Amino acid sequence: MTRGRLIALAAILILVVGAVALVLTRHGGGADGDQGEQAATATITTAPIESGVLQDVARVYGVVQADPAATRTLSAPRALIVAQVLARPGQVVSAGEPLAVVENQPSASLAYRQAADAEATAKADLARVQRLFEARLAASDQLIQARKTLADADAALAAQRKQGAGLARQSLTAGAPAVVVSIAAAPGDHLAQDAAIMTLAKLGALSVKLGIEPSAARVSAGDAVTIRPTTGGAAIASRLTMVGRAIDPTTHLVPATAPLPGAALPVGAAVQADIVTGSRQGLSVPRGAVVFDETGAHVFVVASGKARRVFVTAGADHGDAIEISGPVRAGQLVAAQGAQELQDGMAVKVAGAQGGGR
Repeated sequence: MTRGRLIALAAILILVVGAVALVLTRHGGGADGDQGEQAATATITTAPIESGVLQDVARVYGVVQADPAATRTLSAPRALIVAQVLARPGQVVSAGEPLAVVENQPSASLAYRQAADAEATAKADLARVQRLFEARLAASDQLIQARKTLADADAALAAQRKQGAGLARQSLTAGAPAVVVSIAAAPGDHLAQDAAIMTLAKLGALSVKLGIEPSAARVSAGDAVTIRPTTGGAAIASRLTMVGRAIDPTTHLVPATAPLPGAALPVGAAVQADIVTGSRQGLSVPRGAVVFDETGAHVFVVASGKARRVFVTAGADHGDAIEISGPVRAGQLVAAQGAQELQDGMAVKVAGAQGGGR
């Protein structure tokens, strides 16, 4: 083979190798470019940063109780023995419904007999003094004293009868529709006069007893509160009527109460309450728009198909939204869904938009 032909063959081989290398380079570069493009693009949902009045809310917990202002205690009208307890805690009773059956203690029966005997003696003595006065054998002051003695005896006997002392066995009844809150006596108990038998609450008169962290110093009577059963249910709007100024030694919380107008919750039910302690103007975004990682809290502001990371200060939660502050303004669009997958400057594709941050 001549030298010229060798040179020509070498040139052809160089051209072939170069062409193959060019093709491979182009194919490889295209794949890398596609992968880079795919890696640098994310599909997100956006929402605007909203400006509005934000409320400061303290969440506390408590239980439903009978409103202390609408409860009464069924007490022993005299020294007695409990024969039967007819009601149960939580039971709704109507006016006139029997609650307990009681019997006199011996001391109560003795007191009634003594009162009755004193009245009979006073009547007989007044009749005797009246006859002597008419016969001019007794002075007027003796007649006045005899009349006073009878009046005192009549009053004492009337009090005994009002207490039911003249009845060997008596049913104690409800004076009005009510809920039985608690029962303090059992059959066979010997009770002194005015000892508690049971506590009744006016039907529908409920309130909640709440426990507030001492650090929530801004909470005061009159603050708006939204109450919900912890098991779920409709919210009840109310206001605090009392906030204690002493910490409960058992719970280490500050007690507070709020009425439950028209609520049909059982006494003792657990509730959560959101107390509004203040309000102010501020910015908020959907909860998913704020990313918390080792770099700090931030959002991704979306503009011109790019996501730009902006560090913010996250504030209080407001339902499905969270308060933010920083170099952002109302109306800017932020990534609401898919923000966790973004990087600063990444290209994004917007799949949809939410109505707002609140």
